[in-house]
Formats: sequence, C-alpha cells, structure tokens
Amino acid sequence: MGLFSKKKKMVETPMKELLKFHGKGVSYAVERVNGEEINLGKQGGISIVGDEIVVLLNSHEVFRCKTKGAIACELMSGNGCDIKGIDPLTNQQRHIICFYAKRPH
Repeated sequence: MGLFSKKKKMVETPMKELLKFHGKGVSYAVERVNGEEINLGKQGGISIVGDEIVVLLNSHEVFRCKTKGAIACELMSGNGCDIKGIDPLTNQQRHIICFYAKRPH
C-alpha cells in the first residue's frame, strides 16, 4: 500500500456496535449537507428501533435510517457521535452529528 492508494470503502457498523448508541441523550444535533451544517434541534435522544436508527429532538423525529449499511461512530472527543445512513423515505444518504447531553451528577 502506497501513500496515494485508493480510498477503502467504509463498511457498515455491526448491530452490536450500533446498540451502544441506543438510549443516549442528545443536547443538540446538526446535519451535514454539501459541506454546511444545518441545526436539527435540541434535547432528545437516539434509539435503535427494529432495523432502524431514529433520532428524536424537540419531541419530533429528525432523522431515521436503516441499520443495514449505516455507519456510526463516536467523535474523537467522546462527547457525541457521527451517523451516516440511507433515509428510508427519500432513499438519500444523510449524515448527522449528535452531541450527547451532559448527565447530572
């Protein structure tokens, strides 16, 4: 492998790893669209429901994607996660970043 080798295709995140995000509280989330960040809302959570990842903010569903083919990982800072997946309604790739809510002591 050289310095200028082709990029490897990302592999979907296994269900065991996705389940680590289930029940996480979210303080706010943004969606990446064409290099810009669009605010999706505040105060909510992440759920794995059947074969879908669902993010609720302000008591509204703001993101849903199939677990099959989804890529999710924690941010390097550990204070949030990055989720990419296909929206089942529009069949479009979506990319959101959720920042975890701070837990009271």
